[in-house]
Amino acid sequence: MKIDIQAYTEQFQQRRGIHFNSAGITPIPSVTATTIERAVSRMREGTSLHDADLLAEARAARLTLARFLGADPAQVAWTPNCATALSIAALGFPLRPGDRVLTLDQEYSSNFYPWKVACERSGATLVSLPHDADCSVDEAKLLEAIVPGIRIVAVSWVQFQTGAIIDLVRLGEHCRQQGAFLVVDAIQGLGQLPFHFDSLPVDFVAGGSHKWLCSINGQGFFAAKPEFMQWLRPIVVGGGTFNRFGTFADPDAGMESSARRFEPGGYGFVPVLALGASVSLIESVGVAAIESRIRECSERLRRGILDQGLELVTPFDQRGGITSLRLSPSHEGLFLQRCGEARVALAKRGGFVRISPHAFCSANEVDTVLELLRETRT
Repeated sequence: MKIDIQAYTEQFQQRRGIHFNSAGITPIPSVTATTIERAVSRMREGTSLHDADLLAEARAARLTLARFLGADPAQVAWTPNCATALSIAALGFPLRPGDRVLTLDQEYSSNFYPWKVACERSGATLVSLPHDADCSVDEAKLLEAIVPGIRIVAVSWVQFQTGAIIDLVRLGEHCRQQGAFLVVDAIQGLGQLPFHFDSLPVDFVAGGSHKWLCSINGQGFFAAKPEFMQWLRPIVVGGGTFNRFGTFADPDAGMESSARRFEPGGYGFVPVLALGASVSLIESVGVAAIESRIRECSERLRRGILDQGLELVTPFDQRGGITSLRLSPSHEGLFLQRCGEARVALAKRGGFVRISPHAFCSANEVDTVLELLRETRT
């Protein structure tokens, strides 16, 4: 069922305070809370009594997620979090001495350390491109660095500090020309910007539940193209790897052919069903409508920052909901303190204050934060 943006924002009426930390963790909508309560109620009665229904709903959640990502369900796997998904890509890929993995030195740790460890264990080389002072992404330098011998390019679609966005089409096509696989951490883009896995020259995409998708923490996922997945070896193994749930071990059993072979055991019904509900809500309103509302809030926020003569690090016309600014140490400390007192959720990341409103946020809330910025200037 299709809904408008107003109906979407009404799903968040029970939140308290101002939530401008969507790049960190968001409130959950009413439909997701209801889904959780219903699942927990059935578990309290006795999970075994409702096991068939819960499994069916979990299967439906996988289909919903796959549709949302623009992927085949057989390409999609559940993981405990985004870091686990990226670790499967890094530690499950058969890197060898002489291989090189290219990343950015400003990557979030979950998309850096798995590759660091994978290279140390395999004898491959990790190439880390240095960042500029404003943490923008110089795509020309990135493309220049992708040369024969680069086996994997591992980057975030949207950078967590400033919201800088990488052109995945341009990057992916260049990777293919040079014989490199492209692995993308999309956690900061999914839910706020359009994405279609099968239409993009991306080999592996990872995400998580608690940021722009507005679900509870503790649910990750990935989708992998067949050409990349055939190289991956499970880094943890169980009954699910061989599709042998509920029966004896068969030494002659073949490994599950779909991405489910990376799900070694049972997964949590609550986080899976919660994510399915949140993604369904996003589908019902459409990512385009969410992006449009986020753009309105972001432009109002960025204009207000510039009007106060403050340093806006994020380019004014940059897509997405992450806006970063640089304040003097005294102004930053006082501003963050006053935000905490006023129940305004935002974040300090690196040398910046990061403000990331979602589509459920309002112009009045933007104005309140801008007023706090004004009041705390020294």
